[in-house]
Amino acid sequence: MPQTDSFTYFLLVAVSRTSQPDNLGYSTDECMKNKYRFTLKLLLLIAFLFLPGKICQAASANIDITSENKTVEKGDTVIVSIYLTSEDLIGDFEGYLSYNADVLEFENSGEVAAGGEGLVKITDTGVPQGDKQRKYALKFHALNYGKTALSLTDETSVYSFDTGDNMSVSLNQLKIEVVSDKSASDNAYLKELKLNPGTLSREFAKKTASYSVTVGSDVSQLVISALPEDAKATVSITGNKDFKTGHNTVEISVEAQSGKTKTYTLDVLKEEAGEVPGNETTGQDEGENLDKTAIGKLQLKKEAENNYLTGGFYLQLLTPGEDVTVPEGYEKTSLVVDGTSITVYTNTSDLDSDFLLLYGENKSGLKGFYQLDRRENTIQRFNPVSVKEGEKLVIPKNARNIEHYQNQIVILGIAAAVLTGICSALAIGIIRMVLKNKNSEDE
Repeated sequence: MPQTDSFTYFLLVAVSRTSQPDNLGYSTDECMKNKYRFTLKLLLLIAFLFLPGKICQAASANIDITSENKTVEKGDTVIVSIYLTSEDLIGDFEGYLSYNADVLEFENSGEVAAGGEGLVKITDTGVPQGDKQRKYALKFHALNYGKTALSLTDETSVYSFDTGDNMSVSLNQLKIEVVSDKSASDNAYLKELKLNPGTLSREFAKKTASYSVTVGSDVSQLVISALPEDAKATVSITGNKDFKTGHNTVEISVEAQSGKTKTYTLDVLKEEAGEVPGNETTGQDEGENLDKTAIGKLQLKKEAENNYLTGGFYLQLLTPGEDVTVPEGYEKTSLVVDGTSITVYTNTSDLDSDFLLLYGENKSGLKGFYQLDRRENTIQRFNPVSVKEGEKLVIPKNARNIEHYQNQIVILGIAAAVLTGICSALAIGIIRMVLKNKNSEDE
């Protein structure tokens, strides 16, 4: 039955009931109360039938966060799409997208999306015309290995274009994992671990993770030389400062290019004042006196974006330009000072050498390579002609060229002297012949 006919039939029945005589056993007052109740219900029914159904339903919207690639490689670009859909017209939209800033880096900067450091604000307000579907694309950079979840916070609001009311919102969460490139190395081993002062309790082996060392009461930190086997791996050190009397833990972490990590643990036993350390000079030549306070001479000082190596000297550390030639026989590596990795150059023929090269500028403004003695913690200008390392003498290529030219000059000098002698002998012979012929003519 159509809705109008049903309502007419209902009214006819209601009228017929209200027009019946009050002879059904009810009093006149009870009949009047029943009529009032019936009239109230009738009015509510009319309002329910004729008012729009939408008034009884709150407007809602759905937000879907998605990406074509949920597993990406480090360095890749990640496009995250945010879809808004609703059966009603969508007006203004404001939302905050959270993510792990250690894994992803936000790259966009525009009128709608802005932010970073783990939170992106999306502001799309003042829209001239509502729509039932909307899309936002955000661009990220895969910064580091790991997993992250991207989701909108509770402060997210979607407004109806028609009424301006806040819609109820249902949304999801997007998970992205950054993995390593198949070609990336997973070598997280160290090839060298040296300390100053002190000596490791056992010979260093790349697969052995735990070591110990005993130091004097005046040592508050160590100079640690931790060189990775893979040049693309990174080294970080924690706990290497403000040693207290007793046991202290220093951790040396190596992160491979693939993201794989290995941690070497160093137990540093700082002795009480007045005690003599037992084995920190093991391996030194007999009679050698190692200055245990030398550690205080080598420090890393940071000013603005510059690093300075300080102590009995003051050297600003620089990166060699393209016009600077690294001395032959040296390769680039790193040295950790005060928990910060700095660039140094080691002798390829003697990786265990106590001498390293630094490139920097001294207080006088003189730029060039400087030689660091990591045993004595001293720095001096690097002599490009020859560098004495123990009993070895390393002669760079340019020095060999100089020696070659010097030898050539000596040879030319000798040849010139010989030619001069020959010419002199010939001249004397000619003079004698002329004199002899003249005497013969006079006779």
